Amino acid sequence: MSAQSTKKKALVTGGSKGIGFAIAKALASEGYALKLVARDTASLEQAKAELIQEFNIPVEIYPLNLSLEQDIEKLVPAFSEVDVLINSAGAIGRGGILEIDPKNFRDAWDGKVMSTIMLSRLACSQMYLKQSGVIINIIGTAGERLNAKSIGTTAANAALIAFTKALGSESVDHHVRVIGINPGLTRTGRTQNLLNPKTEIDRNAYDAMLKNLPYGRMGEASEIADLAVFLVSDKAKYISGEVISIDGGARFRY
Repeated sequence: MSAQSTKKKALVTGGSKGIGFAIAKALASEGYALKLVARDTASLEQAKAELIQEFNIPVEIYPLNLSLEQDIEKLVPAFSEVDVLINSAGAIGRGGILEIDPKNFRDAWDGKVMSTIMLSRLACSQMYLKQSGVIINIIGTAGERLNAKSIGTTAANAALIAFTKALGSESVDHHVRVIGINPGLTRTGRTQNLLNPKTEIDRNAYDAMLKNLPYGRMGEASEIADLAVFLVSDKAKYISGEVISIDGGARFRY
């Protein structure tokens, strides 16, 4: 472990799996102490054990449902010593306006959009006092390439893009940077069904989609993580209020 290890602390939501866990690993490799937030205790315990074994850094876990206001409030004490916030929690399912279930949609919106906004608020309340800090919001390219067949995802991501740009333009007055990352289709546990479709119809549809992707593949979670590590570093100290897409240009292909 390097001499600078544990000097900086990062809180990562959605930190036990997928892109969130990839970012947690990348930050751990840079010596960050970690606070991981996710709903499932077992996956958090597994992530913690793996990170400690590989990087020998302090890891705290918080099994919380970020769609609930009372669970977000439980994180207030944690922000007193957080230098970096990674908002990577939440997902909203596909479906057009007549297909979305109102209750599920509200829960998903709270888990992705409202949690990002409210946790950013908590982070800023402390980071502004310290006059330092970085917030990275993991959003998604559906906020740029609008899609009525996935109306909830498009609306949520567009909202978070606007939020990130607006907050990041003002937060720099307090030496706090706010940046977004829009991943395209990324290989995680959630997208494994694209590689292993269960029906012939799905297989043909997914094969056609994957063939049209840049380099003929999905992005890797580690590629998102590499960008996040750069953005939280001093090398990116003049970047704020920006949202960077990482999809190989897929959002412009038809």
